[in-house]
Amino acid sequence: MMFIPYVCCGDPDMKFTRAMVKKLAPYSSMIELGIPFSDPIADGKTIQAAANRALRNGANVDKIFSMAGRLRREGIRVPFVFMAYYNTAYAYGRENFLKKMKEVGIQGIIVPDLPFNEDIRFERMARRHGISIVNLIAPNTSSKRAVKILNDSNKGNHLFTYLVSAAGTTGAVKRISSSSLSFVRRIRNLAGKDRTLCVGFGVSSAEHARQFAGAGADGIIVGSKLIDIYSKYIGSGLRVDHRALDEVERFAADMSSSG
Repeated sequence: MMFIPYVCCGDPDMKFTRAMVKKLAPYSSMIELGIPFSDPIADGKTIQAAANRALRNGANVDKIFSMAGRLRREGIRVPFVFMAYYNTAYAYGRENFLKKMKEVGIQGIIVPDLPFNEDIRFERMARRHGISIVNLIAPNTSSKRAVKILNDSNKGNHLFTYLVSAAGTTGAVKRISSSSLSFVRRIRNLAGKDRTLCVGFGVSSAEHARQFAGAGADGIIVGSKLIDIYSKYIGSGLRVDHRALDEVERFAADMSSSG
Protein backbone atom coordinates (compact mmCIF):
# COMPACT_ATOMS: atom_id res chain seq x y z
CA MET A 1 0.00 0.00 0.00
CA MET A 2 1.52 3.31 -1.09
CA PHE A 3 1.66 6.07 1.52
CA ILE A 4 1.71 9.58 0.03
CA PRO A 5 1.81 12.37 2.61
CA TYR A 6 0.79 15.91 1.68
CA VAL A 7 3.08 18.66 2.97
CA CYS A 8 2.01 22.31 2.87
CA CYS A 9 5.29 23.99 1.93
CA GLY A 10 6.30 26.81 4.23
CA ASP A 11 3.98 25.92 7.10
CA PRO A 12 4.97 27.45 9.37
CA ASP A 13 8.32 28.03 7.63
CA MET A 14 10.51 26.45 4.96
CA LYS A 15 12.99 25.10 7.51
CA PHE A 16 10.30 23.03 9.21
CA THR A 17 8.96 21.80 5.86
CA ARG A 18 12.41 20.61 4.85
CA ALA A 19 12.87 18.80 8.16
CA MET A 20 9.45 17.16 7.87
CA VAL A 21 10.09 15.92 4.33
CA LYS A 22 13.27 14.29 5.61
CA LYS A 23 11.33 12.59 8.42
CA LEU A 24 8.61 11.40 6.03
CA ALA A 25 10.85 10.24 3.17
CA PRO A 26 11.83 6.79 4.55
CA TYR A 27 8.15 5.84 4.96
CA SER A 28 6.73 7.40 1.79
CA SER A 29 6.17 6.09 -1.73
CA MET A 30 5.90 9.72 -2.89
CA ILE A 31 5.54 13.08 -1.18
CA GLU A 32 2.99 15.64 -2.31
CA LEU A 33 4.40 19.15 -1.98
CA GLY A 34 1.56 21.62 -1.67
CA ILE A 35 2.15 25.14 -2.94
CA PRO A 36 0.13 27.44 -0.64
CA PHE A 37 -2.52 29.45 -2.45
CA SER A 38 -4.69 32.29 -1.17
CA ASP A 39 -7.96 31.24 -2.82
CA PRO A 40 -8.21 27.42 -2.90
CA ILE A 41 -11.27 25.50 -4.05
CA ALA A 42 -10.48 21.98 -2.85
CA ASP A 43 -8.84 22.61 0.52
CA GLY A 44 -10.71 22.38 3.80
CA LYS A 45 -10.13 24.55 6.84
CA THR A 46 -7.05 22.64 8.06
CA ILE A 47 -5.07 23.03 4.84
CA GLN A 48 -6.38 26.57 4.37
CA ALA A 49 -5.02 27.50 7.81
CA ALA A 50 -1.66 25.91 6.94
CA ALA A 51 -1.50 27.79 3.64
CA ASN A 52 -2.34 31.07 5.35
CA ARG A 53 0.46 30.56 7.89
CA ALA A 54 2.89 29.74 5.10
CA LEU A 55 1.96 32.76 3.00
CA ARG A 56 2.07 35.03 6.03
CA ASN A 57 5.60 33.81 6.69
CA GLY A 58 6.81 34.51 3.15
CA ALA A 59 6.44 31.18 1.32
CA ASN A 60 6.50 31.51 -2.47
CA VAL A 61 7.12 29.41 -5.56
CA ASP A 62 10.82 30.22 -5.92
CA LYS A 63 11.50 29.33 -2.29
CA ILE A 64 9.70 26.02 -2.76
CA PHE A 65 11.69 25.23 -5.89
CA SER A 66 14.86 26.07 -3.97
CA MET A 67 13.86 23.81 -1.07
CA ALA A 68 13.08 20.89 -3.40
CA GLY A 69 16.42 21.28 -5.14
CA ARG A 70 18.24 21.38 -1.82
CA LEU A 71 16.48 18.21 -0.64
CA ARG A 72 17.63 16.45 -3.80
CA ARG A 73 21.20 17.60 -3.23
CA GLU A 74 20.95 16.31 0.33
CA GLY A 75 20.12 12.84 -0.97
CA ILE A 76 16.32 12.66 -0.69
CA ARG A 77 15.25 10.41 -3.57
CA VAL A 78 11.54 9.78 -2.91
CA PRO A 79 9.44 11.07 -5.85
CA PHE A 80 7.92 14.54 -5.39
CA VAL A 81 4.55 15.62 -6.77
CA PHE A 82 3.39 19.24 -6.64
CA MET A 83 -0.16 20.10 -5.63
CA ALA A 84 -0.67 23.52 -7.20
CA TYR A 85 -3.60 25.58 -8.40
CA TYR A 86 -3.54 26.50 -12.06
CA ASN A 87 -3.07 30.21 -11.45
CA THR A 88 0.26 29.49 -9.77
CA ALA A 89 1.73 27.82 -12.85
CA TYR A 90 0.03 30.28 -15.22
CA ALA A 91 1.35 33.36 -13.41
CA TYR A 92 4.86 31.86 -13.24
CA GLY A 93 4.73 30.97 -16.92
CA ARG A 94 3.59 27.43 -17.66
CA GLU A 95 6.65 26.44 -19.67
CA ASN A 96 9.06 27.97 -17.16
CA PHE A 97 7.19 26.34 -14.28
CA LEU A 98 7.38 22.85 -15.81
CA LYS A 99 11.00 23.33 -16.84
CA LYS A 100 11.93 24.36 -13.30
CA MET A 101 10.08 21.34 -11.89
CA LYS A 102 12.23 19.09 -14.04
CA GLU A 103 15.43 20.90 -13.02
CA VAL A 104 14.84 20.47 -9.28
CA GLY A 105 13.61 16.87 -9.49
CA ILE A 106 9.84 17.05 -9.16
CA GLN A 107 8.17 14.22 -11.06
CA GLY A 108 4.51 15.20 -11.25
CA ILE A 109 1.81 17.77 -10.60
CA ILE A 110 -1.77 17.73 -9.36
CA VAL A 111 -3.84 20.72 -10.50
CA PRO A 112 -7.24 20.40 -8.77
CA ASP A 113 -8.86 23.32 -10.62
CA LEU A 114 -7.73 22.21 -14.09
CA PRO A 115 -10.09 19.52 -15.44
CA PHE A 116 -8.71 16.76 -17.62
CA ASN A 117 -8.19 17.92 -21.24
CA GLU A 118 -9.16 21.52 -20.36
CA ASP A 119 -5.68 22.78 -21.32
CA ILE A 120 -4.28 20.28 -23.83
CA ARG A 121 -1.31 22.54 -24.54
CA PHE A 122 -0.28 22.44 -20.87
CA GLU A 123 -0.65 18.64 -20.88
CA ARG A 124 1.61 18.42 -23.93
CA MET A 125 4.16 20.75 -22.34
CA ALA A 126 4.22 18.55 -19.25
CA ARG A 127 4.87 15.42 -21.28
CA ARG A 128 7.62 17.19 -23.20
CA HIS A 129 9.37 18.03 -19.93
CA GLY A 130 8.84 14.56 -18.50
CA ILE A 131 6.32 15.76 -15.90
CA SER A 132 3.35 13.55 -15.07
CA ILE A 133 -0.02 15.28 -14.65
CA VAL A 134 -1.94 13.42 -11.96
CA ASN A 135 -5.60 13.46 -13.00
CA LEU A 136 -8.46 13.37 -10.53
CA ILE A 137 -11.63 11.26 -10.58
CA ALA A 138 -14.44 12.24 -8.21
CA PRO A 139 -17.53 10.31 -7.07
CA ASN A 140 -19.71 12.26 -9.52
CA THR A 141 -17.41 11.56 -12.49
CA SER A 142 -19.33 9.49 -15.03
CA SER A 143 -17.95 6.08 -15.91
CA LYS A 144 -17.51 7.21 -19.52
CA ARG A 145 -15.33 10.16 -18.51
CA ALA A 146 -13.51 8.10 -15.89
CA VAL A 147 -12.46 5.63 -18.58
CA LYS A 148 -11.08 8.50 -20.70
CA ILE A 149 -9.06 9.74 -17.72
CA LEU A 150 -7.83 6.23 -16.93
CA ASN A 151 -6.84 5.62 -20.54
CA ASP A 152 -4.69 8.75 -20.39
CA SER A 153 -2.64 6.96 -17.74
CA ASN A 154 -1.21 4.76 -20.49
CA LYS A 155 0.62 7.77 -21.93
CA GLY A 156 3.99 9.08 -20.81
CA ASN A 157 5.44 8.62 -17.35
CA HIS A 158 2.19 8.22 -15.44
CA LEU A 159 2.48 8.14 -11.63
CA PHE A 160 -1.08 7.46 -10.42
CA THR A 161 -4.69 8.55 -10.76
CA TYR A 162 -6.08 10.49 -7.79
CA LEU A 163 -9.46 9.28 -6.51
CA VAL A 164 -11.30 11.97 -4.56
CA SER A 165 -13.03 9.81 -1.97
CA ALA A 166 -15.89 12.18 -1.20
CA ALA A 167 -17.55 15.30 -2.57
CA GLY A 168 -16.48 18.54 -0.91
CA THR A 169 -13.14 19.72 0.43
CA THR A 170 -10.21 18.08 2.20
CA GLY A 171 -10.27 17.28 5.90
CA ALA A 172 -9.68 14.34 8.21
CA VAL A 173 -12.72 12.19 8.99
CA LYS A 174 -13.37 9.58 11.67
CA ARG A 175 -15.18 7.07 9.50
CA ILE A 176 -15.02 6.11 5.83
CA SER A 177 -18.46 5.96 4.27
CA SER A 178 -19.74 2.94 2.37
CA SER A 179 -20.31 5.20 -0.64
CA SER A 180 -16.60 6.13 -0.69
CA LEU A 181 -15.62 2.46 -0.70
CA SER A 182 -18.18 1.69 -3.42
CA PHE A 183 -16.73 4.52 -5.51
CA VAL A 184 -13.22 3.07 -5.25
CA ARG A 185 -14.51 -0.38 -6.22
CA ARG A 186 -16.29 1.10 -9.25
CA ILE A 187 -13.15 2.85 -10.50
CA ARG A 188 -11.00 -0.22 -9.85
CA ASN A 189 -13.37 -2.27 -11.99
CA LEU A 190 -13.07 0.31 -14.77
CA ALA A 191 -9.30 0.58 -14.40
CA GLY A 192 -8.42 -3.09 -14.40
CA LYS A 193 -5.32 -4.32 -12.61
CA ASP A 194 -2.57 -2.35 -14.32
CA ARG A 195 -3.36 1.27 -13.40
CA THR A 196 -2.30 2.81 -10.10
CA LEU A 197 -5.15 4.32 -8.04
CA CYS A 198 -4.53 6.39 -4.92
CA VAL A 199 -7.25 7.77 -2.66
CA GLY A 200 -7.29 11.13 -0.94
CA PHE A 201 -9.67 13.46 0.96
CA GLY A 202 -10.45 12.38 4.52
CA VAL A 203 -7.92 9.56 4.93
CA SER A 204 -6.53 9.82 8.43
CA SER A 205 -5.71 6.41 9.91
CA ALA A 206 -4.18 3.03 9.19
CA GLU A 207 -7.65 1.51 9.40
CA HIS A 208 -8.84 3.84 6.63
CA ALA A 209 -5.88 2.70 4.55
CA ARG A 210 -6.79 -0.96 5.07
CA GLN A 211 -10.40 -0.31 4.09
CA PHE A 212 -9.43 1.45 0.88
CA ALA A 213 -6.89 -1.26 0.09
CA GLY A 214 -9.67 -3.80 0.44
CA ALA A 215 -11.77 -1.79 -2.02
CA GLY A 216 -8.98 -1.87 -4.60
CA ALA A 217 -6.83 1.22 -3.96
CA ASP A 218 -3.07 1.01 -4.42
CA GLY A 219 -2.28 3.91 -2.13
CA ILE A 220 -3.60 6.63 0.15
CA ILE A 221 -2.88 10.36 0.33
CA VAL A 222 -2.89 11.98 3.78
CA GLY A 223 -2.74 15.73 4.33
CA SER A 224 -5.09 17.24 6.88
CA LYS A 225 -4.32 14.63 9.53
CA LEU A 226 -0.58 15.37 9.28
CA ILE A 227 -1.24 19.08 9.65
CA ASP A 228 -3.48 18.39 12.65
CA ILE A 229 -0.61 16.43 14.23
CA TYR A 230 2.12 19.06 13.96
CA SER A 231 0.06 22.26 14.11
CA LYS A 232 -0.78 21.71 17.78
CA TYR A 233 2.94 22.21 18.45
CA ILE A 234 3.08 25.59 16.71
CA GLY A 235 3.51 28.28 19.32
CA SER A 236 3.95 32.02 19.41
CA GLY A 237 6.01 33.49 16.60
CA LEU A 238 5.14 30.39 14.53
CA ARG A 239 7.83 28.37 16.29
CA VAL A 240 7.42 24.59 16.33
CA ASP A 241 8.21 22.39 19.31
CA HIS A 242 10.68 19.60 18.41
CA ARG A 243 8.11 16.97 19.48
CA ALA A 244 6.11 17.71 16.33
CA LEU A 245 8.55 15.88 14.06
CA ASP A 246 8.69 12.88 16.40
CA GLU A 247 4.92 12.51 16.29
CA VAL A 248 4.86 12.98 12.50
CA GLU A 249 7.42 10.20 12.14
CA ARG A 250 5.43 7.82 14.36
CA PHE A 251 2.29 8.47 12.32
CA ALA A 252 4.13 7.95 9.02
CA ALA A 253 5.60 4.65 10.25
CA ASP A 254 2.12 3.45 11.22
CA MET A 255 0.59 4.48 7.90
CA SER A 256 3.37 2.98 5.79
CA SER A 257 2.90 -0.42 7.44
CA SER A 258 -0.90 -0.39 7.11
CA GLY A 259 -0.97 -2.28 3.81
